[in-house]
Parts: sequence; structure tokens; C-alpha cells
Amino acid sequence: MKWYHRYVGFSFILIILSLTVILLVRPDRAYSPKEKRNLAQKPGLSAGSLADGSFMDGIEDYAADQFPARNALMSMKTGILRAFGDRESQGVYLCKDESLMERFDAPDPDNKEETLQEMADFAARHENAEFYFLLAPNAIAVSPELLPKNAPTESEDAYIDSLYAGLGKSYHCVDIRADFSAHKADTQLYYRTDHHWTTEGAYIAYEKLSSAMGLERSVSFRPSVVCNDFFGSLSAKSGFTTDIADAITVYLPEYPEDRIDNSYYTVTYAEDLRRTGSCYELGALDTDDPYQIFFGSNHPLFTIDTSLDSDRTLLIVKDSYANCLIPFLIPEYRRIVVVDPRYYYDDLDALMISEQFDEVLFLYNVNTLSTDTSLKTVLKNQQ
Repeated sequence: MKWYHRYVGFSFILIILSLTVILLVRPDRAYSPKEKRNLAQKPGLSAGSLADGSFMDGIEDYAADQFPARNALMSMKTGILRAFGDRESQGVYLCKDESLMERFDAPDPDNKEETLQEMADFAARHENAEFYFLLAPNAIAVSPELLPKNAPTESEDAYIDSLYAGLGKSYHCVDIRADFSAHKADTQLYYRTDHHWTTEGAYIAYEKLSSAMGLERSVSFRPSVVCNDFFGSLSAKSGFTTDIADAITVYLPEYPEDRIDNSYYTVTYAEDLRRTGSCYELGALDTDDPYQIFFGSNHPLFTIDTSLDSDRTLLIVKDSYANCLIPFLIPEYRRIVVVDPRYYYDDLDALMISEQFDEVLFLYNVNTLSTDTSLKTVLKNQQ
């Protein structure tokens, strides 16, 4: 038995050393196609990072993301969990209809209050514009009956209520929860394997938003399915697999005869000054993340200039939920400027002054806004 214990111990040490050597020798991966996200890179070592603990946190994230055979081990883990009846992995629930939903955790109250204050202060500094705020609930708030039994989660409704109440009269808050509840039986509002709402869900949100913003809506839209084999970020993150793929739909505008001259627009991406005549990146359909068909994923800033005979302009401050809703707004504005605070490092107040926007729309989903710290930073203009 002593020989057996020595053999097991030596084998375990050998495996650990081998994995460590592979981790050190193999080139780091920058991006995970399966998880559709950037992977943690080796952190820089400094006296400050050692003192505040950020170096060790960085090492943990780096080791977890770069671990050899990580995807295979995650799939093995979730397979074992499912066999023993466990329906949660990496904060993702495998629901009763085999769809996936992301857990909502209690947000940092200090971050919430600071974000609310900066949003209110920003509106006060630019009182000539009308401000709108649409905070999209996630699937877990709209269809909680699909969650596994006794699945722990915080209330998104309470979080949304607190933000809408906290903004007071400085924003027109657009609440789509009742609309989503009314449509959830006959419309797929969220992807089964991804954290985003579907374009069908975004269209319902657009209908409510357009009413609040007083938009004409003289253009109709025709849905067209462009992808039938989409497996999204929640499947990759959790390791839960399903044979049921999602479909991605785009809504194509159909202009009336008297508005056909208003149907032209250009999209300009600020980071490389690339210009295109469409909001759809069709090449994304051949990649690992076809959801990037909407503007090619996220950008720090891009502008949409239309041929509309109007002076109406709009600033959108957003996360990725807005990407598939923005096409519905194009026929309503002469110019739309879109900013994603997670990647934007310029002066937002200066942008407001130079562009003289008529309206400003903040459009986020609950899970992103509840953990985000970039929005309050950009609104402070303290990069």
C-alpha cells in the first residue's frame, strides 16, 4: 500500500508539472471562439500589483483561461453535473425547457448609487436634450417559471424599479416588462443558448420605445431569418450542450413610395474610419459568432448618417443589447451616434456639446449594467 500511495502521489505531481510546463511554453490564446470572449493574459508584475492583490487575482484569471484542455474539461464537468441532477454551471441555469438563463446576483449598492448619480448629473449638464432610459430585463426575470426548482437568484424587478425611481424626472424611463410578459407565450424573446434578446424581442421593445419617443414609424419591417445554427455565449460559458440551435433574424425596412429617397444611410466606425452602407456585417454569419452580424459586434463609437430630410439627432449610450434594436431607429433620424462606454475613452460632454443632440437614449440590459463600472466613469469624464 505504501508503494501504491507513492505511485499515485508521483503521478499526480507529474500531471501538475506537465500541465504547468504546457501552460508556460504554449503561446497564450487571445480569444476563445467557443466562449466568444477575450481570454485573460499574463499580468504584469509590480510592487503595486503585489501590494493590492491584483497580481494574484490576475494570475488566477490567467491560469483559469489559459489552462490546457479547458474546454474539454468544462464539458466533462457539466456532463457529470447533469448526471447527478445539478443544473447550474458558471452562473448559468439549465432550465426546464432546455434553454439556458444567466443567474442574476445582488449588485454592488455603492456602484448602483454612483451610476445613478452620474446619469442624473449628466442629464442636468445637458438639459436642452431629452433623455430616455430603457433597461431590458433578462430571460430570468421574464420567465422565472422555467428555472430549476429552488434555483437561487436575486430579483431583477427590484433592481429595475430602484433605478427607474432613482432617476426621477431627469429621464423618460421606458419599462417593457409588461410587454414582454404579454408576448412571452407566442414570441421567442431571448435566445435559448445566448444572453441576448432576439431581434423579435428587440422589435417589441422598439414599439414601446418609439411610442415614448414620439417616433413616426412610417416605415414597416419585414423579418428574414439569416442563420439557423446559432449556439451562443451561455452554452459556451456553462458547458451545457443542446441539439436545438437558435435562429437569428434581421428586420429589413420597407419604405413607402413617398419616402424612398430617405432609405440611404452610411455607417462610419470611428476606430478605423471604415465606412459602409449597411448596419449588417454579413461576413459574421461565417464566423463562430454570427450575432456579430449587427454592426460587427461592439465598437467604442460609430455614427449613422441618413438621407432623411430632418434635423433630428440621437445619441445612444449602450451595451450589446442595443445592437439589434438600432436598425429600427435608423429611418427616424438624420444622424445617430452610438457610444459603448466599455470601450470609449473620449470626452462624452464634449461630444454632447459639439453634436447638439436632440435626444439621448441609454439602453442596457440588467446583467450588464448591474456589474458595469465603465458607465459612471465615462459620465464623470475621468478616464
